[in-house]
Amino acid sequence: MPTVSDFCSFLRQFAPEQLAESWDNTGLLIGRQSADVSKVMTCLTLTADVAAEAVQQCVQLIVTHHPVLFRGTKQLSDQSTEGRMLLELIESKIAVYSPHTSFDSAPEGINQQLAVAFGLQNIQPLRPSPLDPSAGSGRAGTLARNLPLSDFLAVVGNAVRADRLEYAGQCDAVVRKIAIGCGAAEDFLKHANELGCDTFVTGEARFHTALAARSMGISLVLTGHYYSERPAVEVLAGILGSQFPEVEVISSRADTNPLKLFIVNA
Repeated sequence: MPTVSDFCSFLRQFAPEQLAESWDNTGLLIGRQSADVSKVMTCLTLTADVAAEAVQQCVQLIVTHHPVLFRGTKQLSDQSTEGRMLLELIESKIAVYSPHTSFDSAPEGINQQLAVAFGLQNIQPLRPSPLDPSAGSGRAGTLARNLPLSDFLAVVGNAVRADRLEYAGQCDAVVRKIAIGCGAAEDFLKHANELGCDTFVTGEARFHTALAARSMGISLVLTGHYYSERPAVEVLAGILGSQFPEVEVISSRADTNPLKLFIVNA
């Protein structure tokens, strides 16, 4: 039977920790490397609901995109929501691994998956890694033909299965060269501009970033943080299942978007 260590080794090959941003906290965050694994769960964010689901499903390993223990933890007790969740996981002998920005930037990681899903060609990292020219932060590529922004918005929405999109730009603006940064990647706007991209897709951005995009003549598309990354953790479940066919790998059902849509005067 595979162990936690076996999964860690594969995940480090698939999404090398050297690709992680300096501020990140990736790798094995909870658990014994020698523990046997017969069931794995992937999720975007490890919340109390997801932890309870993992316990109920008798999971031995959770692979969560967003790390727990992200900042320095000085106390681990049942006096906080996070403390209670972590204690429950430890007491249930559930290990936790987070690839986070390593997964964002990996050759077959989240940004690459988005670029392929949008139908881009000549895909390249926005900020290449010195370790591997096919890896790096973000992605940029071109469509096979020009599209109006209104049509490209439909492509994006269908690809990430979003129920809403925000955008800054004109619906008839030409979309051909596109930059991508999953999650909260508004800092990549400058790289998109340097590469001559006409459109930048990310999960979320501040108001002033939308103004900056407009001043650069770049159409900005916001999918929402959840939608920009959730499909990839489902893909990751399939990848892990193929690599370890003797292990049951599932994707959390309790891992849902915390933001709801309210339509005024509907």
